[in-house]
This record gives sequence, structure tokens and C-alpha cells, in this order.
Amino acid sequence: MEQFKDAHYFHIPSQGNIYTMTELRLANGKSLVLAASLKRDIFYFEYSEASLSLDPATKEISFTYIPSGAEIISIDAFNKSSITNEAVIGITIIKNSNDSDTLETFLNIYSQLEEHEDFNIENIAQNCLTVELNFIPYQLMHTELITWKGDKIAKKEIVFILTGSDNLVHIYHENTSEHSYKDIDNRDLFPEFGKTPSPVIWIDICHLNNYEERVTAFGCECGYVKLLKVNTKTNKVIYNFSTRFSNYISKVQLYFENEVKHPDHFGKIISKIATEKKDARQVLNLIVVNSLLPSVLFRDVLKYGLSDYLTLARHNNSTVFTSCIVADIDFDGQKEILLGTGSEEIILYKRDIKENKWYLEEIKNLVAPILSMTYLDISGDGVKELIVSSMKGIHVLQHDPKFVQKKLTERVDALVIPKIV
Repeated sequence: MEQFKDAHYFHIPSQGNIYTMTELRLANGKSLVLAASLKRDIFYFEYSEASLSLDPATKEISFTYIPSGAEIISIDAFNKSSITNEAVIGITIIKNSNDSDTLETFLNIYSQLEEHEDFNIENIAQNCLTVELNFIPYQLMHTELITWKGDKIAKKEIVFILTGSDNLVHIYHENTSEHSYKDIDNRDLFPEFGKTPSPVIWIDICHLNNYEERVTAFGCECGYVKLLKVNTKTNKVIYNFSTRFSNYISKVQLYFENEVKHPDHFGKIISKIATEKKDARQVLNLIVVNSLLPSVLFRDVLKYGLSDYLTLARHNNSTVFTSCIVADIDFDGQKEILLGTGSEEIILYKRDIKENKWYLEEIKNLVAPILSMTYLDISGDGVKELIVSSMKGIHVLQHDPKFVQKKLTERVDALVIPKIV
């Protein structure tokens, strides 16, 4: 990870948690980051265009209906449209009741009143719909709800998914006619979510075959992990696997394995791509991040379920694992696994393709315990940045331009220069 350079850092007055950083992608393809602290402070970060450069811009946003003394638990955001900006931001909060020692919890949903080409987060922050909760909120995320008519998609909506202390997973659907969000019965639309043995800490969802199938994985506080595949046309469970670890689950992540085979020269590109597409089979893997035990990689879960797995080596038995991302950060065509820890480290794992094994390659140190990470193109230059949320603030790590140029040259040479044997 030596190619990553510290591009920017901004301090947050009080710490967040594993749920308090999210990405918002706008209609023009631009991405920005929203970061919250437990003590009501919410910031957004982006790169703004100056005359001849991109300048980092951080601004604190005052969201309405977050009372003094309330704590932010989780935040999530999405854009309902790919053409215009219809941003929706969800924030869960918890506050002490004035009348008793009980806690009051709410889901605040902020959105624009109408479609607009311009994005104005300050206007969004003033338009709030509040949903009162009767449980302590955990992870807030979103996914697509698909309605089928025969073999065609009749409607595609985005719904909020919220896990809670009541050992349930709640689905919040927008009622456009009443301009409200309601908790809908998920047994019919999301049969994979039933009563769990303990609160669900993390959910990840992946859609397959043009949204005909949905793969869902989730991990619970007690170590229970479940993997299911659902037919979205019939809303029937196709398969259902589960296992249990002996400690707290920090995160689960589904990802597609990729193997990019570079052609020897330009003349073989078309035939090579055609062959790869014809023979390609989707290989979906699942990573389970245990807080204290080694993280576990379940390989090809569409074929083997949870039966084919390996553990990722750890270098320190006292390390607490908090987060995970999977991305090709060195541009070699193979995805790497990055684990964030409470020991102020990012641990990089690479795959040995010949032996089909993973090994610990590198450790990068930061200045604070890591809460969460994301990998996105926030600068808009076509190269993604590693965004890290720590107990002290948000770190933006950018690829060294010389490293990017070197990799680009290698890729171009591989395409146009014949390999001489």
C-alpha cells in the first residue's frame, strides 16, 4: 500500500462508529462522503473544481429534527434517479426521554421536495420525515425492491433496511401518495429476514441474473451468520445456509471474484473477450469479519454454500477487526482484501492464484483506530481513493500519480505490443 499517499484529512469533534460514514453518488457520476459523529455533528466531503485544480471541501451540515443531546447511530444515503438528483438521506438517532429514564429512537429521512439537476444538501437537510422506532437501531442500508410482471421488471424501488435490538430486520418503504415511510411486513417481500438469535450487526445484499435472484448475507452479535438466495419473482428462498462463530461479527461482505486475463497483443482481444464471456461463471465469495478471531473467507458460495472456506492469517492476537473492503487497489486485475483494525492498522491480503490461497502482504499504519472504510472515486479523476473513518476523523488516501501512470503504461503496452517469444 505504499502507492497510497495522504491526500486530505479532516477532524471530527467526537468519534463515530462503524455505521456513521456513507457514500452518496449524484446523477452526474460524482461521489461525495457523508460522515457523522455520535454527538450530532454531520459533515459532507467532496472535491470541488477550482480554476486549475481540485480542492478538498468539507462542510458541516445542520440537519433538522436532531435535538440537543441526541446521538447519531447510523447514516445512509442514495439517489433515487440516475438522470436527476433525488437524494435521500437516512439518519437514526437516540435520545433520552424528558419524562423518564427511557430512550427514544427515531429514523429521520431527508429528501428533496422535487427533482432538480443541482444538488443542494442544505435544502435536503431541512426537509425531514420522522419515523418513531420502538427498538435501538443498528445498521441502516438500502437495496432495490423489484416488482415483476411476467418476465419483465414492472417497478424498481429503493427501500431502507434497518437492523435493531429487537432481533428483527425492518424494511421502510416510501408511500409517495402520503409522502411518508412505513415499516412494511418483510415476510412476503424479504423472506430471508426473520427473527434472529441476537441483533443483526451487518447485512450485505447482491442481485444476480438481472435482479431475478437476490443473495443476502448477515452476521449477528452472537456470531450467527446466515446466507440465503431468494427468487425475486416468487419471493421464495432457493437455498439457506447458516453457521455460528464464537464471537462478535463486525461485518459481512459479498463480492464477485474477478480474473482479468490480458491478451498477448491487440489482434487477440476480440476472440479472447468472446471466449471469456462464454465460459465465465459468476463466482461469489463471502467474507465474515470476526472482531477477535481470524476473518473467514467462504469461497464460491453460489456453488458450495458455506462449506468451502479458509481463514485469513493474523499477525497480532490482540487485534480487533472492525471493517473490510474488497478492491483491486494495485491494478493487477485481482481483488485484494483490506481489513481495518482497532490497532490503527489496515491489513492487506493478496491471493496466490496458482495455489488459490490468501496471504498477508502488507500493513499500513494510521494514527487512530479504524471504524470503517470505502473505496470510491471522490476526486472525479477516474481513479478511486481509499476513504477511512477513524476515531479522530476522515482520512483520504490517494494513489500516487506516478504509480498510476506506470500501471497505465503497462496496460497499454500489453495491448499494443506483440509478445515476442
